[in-house]
Amino acid sequence: MIRRPTPTLSALALILLTATLMAMPKASHADDDRSNATRDTEIVKAFGLISAEQAREIALKEAPGVVTELELDDRDYAKGWKWEVEVVNADGREVEVDLDAKTGKVLKVDKDWF
Repeated sequence: MIRRPTPTLSALALILLTATLMAMPKASHADDDRSNATRDTEIVKAFGLISAEQAREIALKEAPGVVTELELDDRDYAKGWKWEVEVVNADGREVEVDLDAKTGKVLKVDKDWF
């Protein structure tokens, strides 16, 4: 009589394999960040937009703190490109500053304070 592995053992092996793979560091994350920065730099040069560093400086003047995220966005393309800058202030509160990527003009300051 041939014994087959029980479904319980197969499921356990699959769970252990999944947990091991999830615990491994992902090299692609760093690649994604690098490709986004490269993409942003190419778009800035192609369309004559303000740089990420300029966007960071303008946002920090509007909302002092630490920049946690900086993204070049074209979702509302009819109005052009914009920089979305997330800043955490000294109180730990998050502020999102949207800038016109062409002029550097502050479009919106959104405070997520409850």
